Amino acid sequence: MLQPSRKATMRWEQISGVRGFLAVFIGTAGGAGFFPLAPGTMGTLVAVPLAFYTASWDWSFRLALWVGLTLIGTWSAKVFDETMGTSDNQHIVIDEVVGYGITSWTCGTGAVPLLVAFVLFRAFDIIKPPPVRQLDRWSKIKASSKSEIGRWWGGFGVIGDDIVAGFQALLVIIALQHFGILS
Repeated sequence: MLQPSRKATMRWEQISGVRGFLAVFIGTAGGAGFFPLAPGTMGTLVAVPLAFYTASWDWSFRLALWVGLTLIGTWSAKVFDETMGTSDNQHIVIDEVVGYGITSWTCGTGAVPLLVAFVLFRAFDIIKPPPVRQLDRWSKIKASSKSEIGRWWGGFGVIGDDIVAGFQALLVIIALQHFGILS
């Protein structure tokens, strides 16, 4: 039975096979989600070098990367939560990686813009202004569904609220750049 919470439940004995370990590795962004304090912040830190090193890529390749991470993240969140019996388990931080990737889209490789993007994304992700909070609640309901399609929607919802938070923070970045406050 799924727990409608973000408890940091980790039942290692339930992880078996390549599928299970791959879902844990991806879902925790290579283990960043196991950091005992602020795992979401650690997941966002994992995204910083990724955003930095892909900033010069053609936009189509960057888009393919972030869409691909969204799709594989959706799968890993679904499998992780099914395995642990949770919904939006606190160890899952691939959503922060994707959200920061969106926020930093126009930042280039400058340290200051990337830092501002980091702070803004974390703020929007933590505060969850509408519609982020509503999407977060919806995803937890879907993740606890008994239907397979409902659990897929739940997996997407884990990432979906961070996608929306990422776009909200990106709008602030674009405004700051437009007015010359951030280059």
